[in-house]
Amino acid sequence: MSIPPIKIVPLFSGSSGNSVWMRFGDTRILIDLGRTAKQISEAIEQIGDYPSRIDGIMITHDHTDHMSGLDVFVRKYGIHVYASEQTWNGLRMNERKPHSEVLDHVIEPWRSFRVGAVDIMPFPTPHDAKGSLGFRFSAFGKTVSIATDLGYFSEDVRKAITGSEAVLIEANYNYDMLINGPYPWPLKRRVNGQNGHLCNRDCAEAIRYLFDSGTRHFILSHLSQENNSPTVARNEIEDYLNQHNLRSGEHYSMTIANRYCPTEPLILEAAKSFSEDESGMIFSSEQRMIGLGEAT
Repeated sequence: MSIPPIKIVPLFSGSSGNSVWMRFGDTRILIDLGRTAKQISEAIEQIGDYPSRIDGIMITHDHTDHMSGLDVFVRKYGIHVYASEQTWNGLRMNERKPHSEVLDHVIEPWRSFRVGAVDIMPFPTPHDAKGSLGFRFSAFGKTVSIATDLGYFSEDVRKAITGSEAVLIEANYNYDMLINGPYPWPLKRRVNGQNGHLCNRDCAEAIRYLFDSGTRHFILSHLSQENNSPTVARNEIEDYLNQHNLRSGEHYSMTIANRYCPTEPLILEAAKSFSEDESGMIFSSEQRMIGLGEAT
């Protein structure tokens, strides 16, 4: 059986809301719902899919820009949700009209689970939200990782995402713009702290490390509206990589996730054609075959 290309589409990105849609064969996964359920649904339809086809939702942490649309979306479509215990504690404190807990699954760092055709490894991220996670997704011989809201490129993050073919990584701020900008000093210190966000220069250094480990596709995400811009981020990161003889479009691809609308998809061809026997099993979205034995 021939497998369609793997697709990664950031639907929204930034402090005004984050969400990423991914498709591996017939398995669709959504990471975070930081906009209204209606906005997320419309964005999924805009890229040619249907919200009801989502097989699983991963929540990185309980900050509003990553989970504000969750309850309405889950109540409407009845989709399984995966988050750390600490994230669930935060989510339930903020629920206005809770969805059914039958759909809720507690996951732990470094304990893998499966949704449809995809093996998923959660890993801890350094951020000021308890239980904050990133995710590594593996299917059809390819690996894609999501590592956003990072105070720094920690050893845990490095270990988890090294070797991924594609990585969505945070490039939140330009250091000079942050320090000289309008934020009050305590907020500047928080953003620039070990549990805050990743600056452009640190992102560039992480990209160089990941490139040396085999990653060839990068999506810059969660850019600050006040302390960064797509042009500033791209120029700063590309200038650093150029100094190390790495040129965009020649050695690697780099996309910047749009803030208010879906980004052009990153498309990865499956490593080979899989039959049902070769791949173990390939589950369709209609089957809802989710690895509940490992994430409960």
